[in-house]
Amino acid sequence: MIENLRKIKSMKLNYDLGKKTWFGTGGKSTLFFIADSVDILKMIIKVTKRIIPILIIGSGSNILVRDGGFKGIAIKLGKNFKQIELDKNKSTVSVGSGVKDSEFSKFCLQEGICGFEFLSGIPGTIGGNLKMNAGCYGGNISDNLIECKILNDDLNIITLSKEAIKFQYRRSSFTSSQVILNAKFSYKKSNKIIIKKKIDEISRKRKKTQPIASRTGGSTFINPPNKQVWKLIDAINFRGKKVGGAQVSKVHSNFLINNDSASSMDIEILGEEIRKVIKIKFNINLKWELVRVGEFKKV
Repeated sequence: MIENLRKIKSMKLNYDLGKKTWFGTGGKSTLFFIADSVDILKMIIKVTKRIIPILIIGSGSNILVRDGGFKGIAIKLGKNFKQIELDKNKSTVSVGSGVKDSEFSKFCLQEGICGFEFLSGIPGTIGGNLKMNAGCYGGNISDNLIECKILNDDLNIITLSKEAIKFQYRRSSFTSSQVILNAKFSYKKSNKIIIKKKIDEISRKRKKTQPIASRTGGSTFINPPNKQVWKLIDAINFRGKKVGGAQVSKVHSNFLINNDSASSMDIEILGEEIRKVIKIKFNINLKWELVRVGEFKKV
């Protein structure tokens, strides 16, 4: 079986995983694979899961890879996980978990499908965003979901209905070892001009309110109940605060940015300092929305 892994053309040793994230910081993964099919994905997991950690990655938009790297296997879902299939008779659309949100939003515009315009404002892939129930501008990825196909812990493909999945604000009941393969959504039709207008409006808002020109990882912390993180951060006067090459964005204070010289440690220390001060001042425990993986660099 190990020999079969070596035949996978995409296999890379000591892969610069951190540089492939939006932050552009952090170390390497021991191995990296692109799994172009379910069979290849199952083979990689079956051979390695008992001996080395596995990380499924999407577009790298909400991951912070620590500077010591990830001592395991990073797997990116390839071409067979990037299909979009429309069933016009049932008004459903099946989307591969490797499809980028922006690509799905464009597809919906082309087909005159409404209800997914908000995805144009979310970086990432369908699979990753389902796991965290991503959303913005009044929409959540789970809103129109019918069901998901997943690879479970026993490496069997099973279908989970929306009712079998617990979705909460920026979280779901999917486990870290479950791999989402695709998702089926219901949809409604609308005028393409109206859809395009909503997408353009979201784009204008993002440019005005988010540091999209900077190296960032999206929202850093999950909003606590009835609170907005950016207001809490502004209340402790951390907007623009720096630690090494990391900085709290001056555009939106729930975004941390890499000013070209940040380490992952800089970013994490700045984030933990925010959490500490907000805990002291407001007795609120902020939860990271960014996913931190890997090990700290040994000094």
